[in-house]
Amino acid sequence: MTATGIIKGSSKSAAPGQYLGYGLQDVRLCHHLLKSAEACSVSLEFIEDTAIHHPDGSLVLEQAKSALSGNPIGDGSVELWKSFAYWGSLCSEGRIDPASTDFRIYFCGQKKGQLAQLLHAATTDVEAAALLEKIGKKVGPHNQEKGANPKITEFLGAGPDICKQIVLNFRLIIDADPLEPIRERLRFVVLDESVDDFCAHAIGTAKNQIAALIREGEVPTIVAGVFRKQLQAFIRKHGVLGYLVPTTDDPDKAKIASVLEAMPVFVQQLLKVQMPDEFVVRAVSDFLRSDADRTDWAAEGRIVKESLDELHNDLEAHFAIKRNEIEETLSSKDEEARGRQLYRSCVTHQAPLEGRSVPGYFIPGTYNMLADVSRIGWHPLYPKFFPAN
Repeated sequence: MTATGIIKGSSKSAAPGQYLGYGLQDVRLCHHLLKSAEACSVSLEFIEDTAIHHPDGSLVLEQAKSALSGNPIGDGSVELWKSFAYWGSLCSEGRIDPASTDFRIYFCGQKKGQLAQLLHAATTDVEAAALLEKIGKKVGPHNQEKGANPKITEFLGAGPDICKQIVLNFRLIIDADPLEPIRERLRFVVLDESVDDFCAHAIGTAKNQIAALIREGEVPTIVAGVFRKQLQAFIRKHGVLGYLVPTTDDPDKAKIASVLEAMPVFVQQLLKVQMPDEFVVRAVSDFLRSDADRTDWAAEGRIVKESLDELHNDLEAHFAIKRNEIEETLSSKDEEARGRQLYRSCVTHQAPLEGRSVPGYFIPGTYNMLADVSRIGWHPLYPKFFPAN
């Protein structure tokens, strides 16, 4: 640890404010879940941006800041002193014990802050007391309402003992690329070309688990050891071939209802063979999600268009084989029943894309995309009812 914080290497893939489609707090949540001891829990926006909860009751509170809106670690930064004021109030209200809590500011950017670095470097009571005296002199009757000074006053109002302990337990972490520590852990277990896909999966999984806990009214914390076991199981399943990570969540009910009302050809095809409603709703969701994935993966350069053409040809070939098989073996069944069986046989089929695993909804969604342009169909007479454009 140096007086300027922990400074890590830069990466051209780092994008300000958004990292593989996720915010900085989501990335730090995932980082802590991968790094913390197994019995620790990590929370998001519960008591702090992110917090590590140790079994013995000790805490690590971290605020994540980027340079998008200036310099949040500058000497006169409102953002900097809001952090210290908040920590001071947590301690003075008895919500946390400053002696057993580490206070961190995680900063992603190239800015500097002299006071923040001095606060980081203070390791003795004498150094902390001298810094607090220096900080106190920044505020006087002539400027007490100016800039960050109200927050400085609020922080110092927590009392010298609390303030001194916060300073002694404060660390400034400066990082050029917040994704790199996560990538480093994943490189040992997944293919190089799939690192960002698994990285995005890990971040998204952590975020979604927290969101689910919040919806259920539960405390938004995840046990680090449990999270890592889940991720390890996922990597064991998909890591050899690699994995193309989903780019969107389940569409909401209003979006699905809108598509059903519009009655696109793939929905008409399903209704023609009298598929149950729940299958039709699932088909719409799969169609929307796979369509979003195709667009985003291609735009991000994760796949090439020619690979999609190859996949479509392979799926059509599988469709032709299954169609022929069903027409031979189930000829006594009515046309609708044969169509339903053909649909089920196709959407339970799984195939890789560029040698990588795809989300479970992607192949069903792609089959429905092909049905939407009548390259395939479920009813034995589908070309008659749904001629290709």
